[in-house]
Amino acid sequence: MRWTFRISFLLLLGWAIFMVSPFVALYDLSNAVQTRDVARVTERVNFNALRASLARQILGEYLKTQDLSERDRQLAAQAGATALNPVLEELLTPQAMIDLLEDGQLQQIQPEGTGVPAIGFNPGSLQQAWRIFILSESQGFRAITIPLTPDEPRDRQFRVTLRLSGMTWRVTGIDLPAPLREELTKRASAASK
Repeated sequence: MRWTFRISFLLLLGWAIFMVSPFVALYDLSNAVQTRDVARVTERVNFNALRASLARQILGEYLKTQDLSERDRQLAAQAGATALNPVLEELLTPQAMIDLLEDGQLQQIQPEGTGVPAIGFNPGSLQQAWRIFILSESQGFRAITIPLTPDEPRDRQFRVTLRLSGMTWRVTGIDLPAPLREELTKRASAASK
């Protein structure tokens, strides 16, 4: 009976630590952003996976505005991936990630006044931390999506996807709010001309 209690307690403790660990990793990333620690940001972000996530969003936004058949849509997506490279190169640097995660804006891309909310993982209160925890979406045991601006409507939220890689949670995707996606889509279409 005593061993059953001890084993159950250890399993529960391990599960609790595992459930909190992505939030601790995101808090660590937030501290690295505040101190502008490029090496730590580079360690916490998977830039290849982030490239795919951003390309999918920007291309999806662009293709929504086009009247194309399914086959043409696939061809446009393949061609668009090439046109997106210059825009993605600007986005996928540690300094650009610091700019984005620091205040929700990309200084070299986004004009002032588009109404994108500020982001950052600093829950401030236990109630806000609980709200972020409840609104996060687990995607199995190895991935979780966390809303960094939980009080905003979903189309204006930054949502960060973290994936467990070895023993480290790394950012593999950032769902951008609609105004920023639209701005990046305009920039990509201008770059392709």
